[in-house]
Amino acid sequence: MKKGGFPLKKKTLLTVLSIVFLLTAGLIGSAAAAPYTDFDFDDITYWVGEGENQAGFVVDWRDDKEPVSLAWGYRWDGEATGADMIAALFGSGVADGGPYVGNLDGDDPRLYVRLVWWEGYNGYTVSGIGYDLDNDGFGYVEGENPGEDGEPEDPDDHYVDGWYTGYWSYWVSDDDSDWSYSGWGISARELSDGSWDGWSFSGTAGYGDGSAPITPVAAQAAVPLPGALWLLGSGLLGLAGIHRRRR
Repeated sequence: MKKGGFPLKKKTLLTVLSIVFLLTAGLIGSAAAAPYTDFDFDDITYWVGEGENQAGFVVDWRDDKEPVSLAWGYRWDGEATGADMIAALFGSGVADGGPYVGNLDGDDPRLYVRLVWWEGYNGYTVSGIGYDLDNDGFGYVEGENPGEDGEPEDPDDHYVDGWYTGYWSYWVSDDDSDWSYSGWGISARELSDGSWDGWSFSGTAGYGDGSAPITPVAAQAAVPLPGALWLLGSGLLGLAGIHRRRR
């Protein structure tokens, strides 16, 4: 018997094959579309902010200090930009103008950034990014050419800066897409739920130079320094003593 111009069995077979094709295409697309095939939001352990939206943040220093690439997460409600995410994450650093002028005081004290404000463009660029790898404090030493050859006080820590001789290339991913080079600055970057922002240092300074951040390791919350633990313990003992005297 025919129905709609096709034998019934043949139409059923075509329907099954179509469904299989769509499912297979969907699986292939989802595997290839995300920035990483072996790292996602479930792997991120350090989240800052609160809200229904979430985004990933990756930094790849490419300096041969392991781990060279680290990831954090950011949550928010309403609207947020790439600059807002950096301000929420970075516990130290400096911005020379704009809405975040002065010293940054985000959540992770091990992260350090130098932001340059461009008044004519009403936005920031990233000059340098550092990280306290060994959890003993981060310090920045400015070089002879500010913004080009700065170094960390501790050679075991991450820090790279540059603009003319190398620079921080900016990469973005939205809607589960692959990384793509961002032609916009962080102030113009509008985050969306599920998006990723990535920073990867390039040894050359041409537009579009550099490559996307490699698969990161999940950043961990800072462990209090021994001195801070001692002070905390002393404070608790002092409070206990006061409590005993009051009894």
